[in-house]
Amino acid sequence: MLESPNIQATDLNIQQNKINELSNINFKDKKQEDLMNAAAQFEAVFLNQMFKALDATIERDEDAMFSGGRGEQMFKSMFYDEIAKDISSNPSTSFGFAKQIYEQMKNIV
Repeated sequence: MLESPNIQATDLNIQQNKINELSNINFKDKKQEDLMNAAAQFEAVFLNQMFKALDATIERDEDAMFSGGRGEQMFKSMFYDEIAKDISSNPSTSFGFAKQIYEQMKNIV
C-alpha cells in the first residue's frame, strides 16, 4: 500500500529540518528556506538518477534462483528514492550539492 501524501510531506519536512540544523545556515526569510528545500530535493533527484544509472550496468540473469523478479523491478525505484533522500538529508553523507546550489542561488532569490 502506498503512503499517503501527508506522510510523505511530513517525512520530507523532518529530513529538511535535519539539513537546516546541521548545515548551520541561518535563513533570512521564507524564500531562502524554500530555496534550500528545493536544493535538497534536487540533490535527492540527482542521486536517484545516479543509482538508476549504476543499476543499469549490472548484468542480471532473470532465471536465476535468487532473482527478485517483477517485485524487485517494481520496488527498486522506491528503494533508490528513499536511499537518495536519506543520503541528501544528512550533511555527513550528503554530496554537498544542496549547499552549493543554495550558496549560488541565495543572492538571486
